[in-house]
Amino acid sequence: MDFEDIWKWFCRFSLITFIIIVINSILGDILFRKFSFPHVSSVTQSPIDTYNDPIQNMLDNAKYMKVNGEKHKYAIQPQAEYSLSGLVVAKNNNFWFRDVMRSEFDDVFLMDLGVAWGELASNPKELYKHWKFKSFKTLGQSRRLQWQSKPPYDRANWGIDYVSSHVSHTHIIPANANVMGALLKIKKNDIVKIDGYLIDIYNEKGDTLGRSSLSRTDTDATSRGYGACEEMYAKQVQIGNKVYK
Repeated sequence: MDFEDIWKWFCRFSLITFIIIVINSILGDILFRKFSFPHVSSVTQSPIDTYNDPIQNMLDNAKYMKVNGEKHKYAIQPQAEYSLSGLVVAKNNNFWFRDVMRSEFDDVFLMDLGVAWGELASNPKELYKHWKFKSFKTLGQSRRLQWQSKPPYDRANWGIDYVSSHVSHTHIIPANANVMGALLKIKKNDIVKIDGYLIDIYNEKGDTLGRSSLSRTDTDATSRGYGACEEMYAKQVQIGNKVYK
């Protein structure tokens, strides 16, 4: 067998492998859409307060809880009761090609939301005039919220310190399929309220997969959350006046 034949077989093998990966990923996405039809648990007349900071009540030595990812099992330890309300400025659910460069973190944290509150949430038109936001996953597996200013740079008195302390990037584990379905319904610019726990999470070997930030003012990888993100176990989602749990 000469080099040309070897090259042809290599190309065929690569093509077949690529097709298998694509089909497997698409089937996984189709199966995941079972979450797409959540039922409304209740309707409330209480408006969502988007001005105040998220509510965080610390817990001491909370019991561990078992959670299931899409393929593996994990243990979480709640660190604080947490209620996040605000304007959705970015969303990422990493559904397409889910099995390509997939980590254990991706297996269990099924949604990322960028949420703004305070003055930022009260005037979305003015917010987007001065700032832009994007939630994404890097090739190095990191899941980030990118936000940056754009001209005009007067920014309506919303400097970088104010924005950094009034925008969060939250990685979310849904408590059940109905909560996940509600998360899928969320769109950019929705007003939402999410209740649950800030958590630390471990795999079956006991390795730490994530530690939640417990502050809204940390900004970098030196924070408790290794990047200032919140890791959240969501028990209830409110979109407008509709509650899902």
